[in-house]
Amino acid sequence: MRGQEGLWRTIEQKRTGRLTPYERKLIETIQTLDSRYPNLLVIVEGKRDVSVLRNLGLKAPIIKTQTRLSRHRLVDKIEAEAGIDGQVLILTDFDKKGKEIYRFIEKELELRGIKNLKRERRMIRKYMEHWTTIEQLVSLFKRSDSPEASL
Repeated sequence: MRGQEGLWRTIEQKRTGRLTPYERKLIETIQTLDSRYPNLLVIVEGKRDVSVLRNLGLKAPIIKTQTRLSRHRLVDKIEAEAGIDGQVLILTDFDKKGKEIYRFIEKELELRGIKNLKRERRMIRKYMEHWTTIEQLVSLFKRSDSPEASL
């Protein structure tokens, strides 16, 4: 039954070209991260993910996992940038590769005593519904009632 509800919402959303309630909640969640977490550091996979989050209004520092750094050096960089009071939101994709990267970084941050915003990641995942990658959120800007992209 839930599957049919989701299908109906997708059809309705395509028909009207408007944001669904979950898409509105997703945008609101991302747009309020800066004010709720003043020492926020966001981790994403690539430059398109950075672009989408910036266009949604996120101002917090963002580190990409797609670099020439080894995973351990990447975590060192995250630790240095987050500092003692930092809070890290790991927004890698929700596909197999993204989940693997997430688990590695999560474990390393936990060992180093750095706060990982797990709840926020789960909420964003919930509101993303059928999307699995952050860069797919660019489609939010194509809706008739979508927010203007921040420049």
